[in-house]
Amino acid sequence: MSASATQRERRRTPRAQGSIPVMVVTMRGPMPAKLTDLSLTGCRILCSDLPKFALSVRISVTAYGLELRAEQRWRRGEESGWRFIYNDPEQERLKDMIFSEIEKRQTAETIEQPYRPGGR
Repeated sequence: MSASATQRERRRTPRAQGSIPVMVVTMRGPMPAKLTDLSLTGCRILCSDLPKFALSVRISVTAYGLELRAEQRWRRGEESGWRFIYNDPEQERLKDMIFSEIEKRQTAETIEQPYRPGGR
């Protein structure tokens, strides 16, 4: 068993994974990015043009009409991890977004399963 497989999962909130287009708004202006991992506490973003000094940003998820302030927690190349800073109404909207994304992925996985007559 590898070291990564034996590490205990520290996350306490549900996560949605995929590729959601977002705009990361920095002091330099908005830049397109992909949100690849999302939870109530934070997210992972893939952005090739994120400035090195972007420690605090706004992440705009236009598909859900949501804009959240976030602080950078880590960075590896084009990937970075962010912790959200928000109020209660924003948290409720974020919760709805996460469960919507999880449900969408589960539905897509179910639909992609081949039909087998008689359950075979």
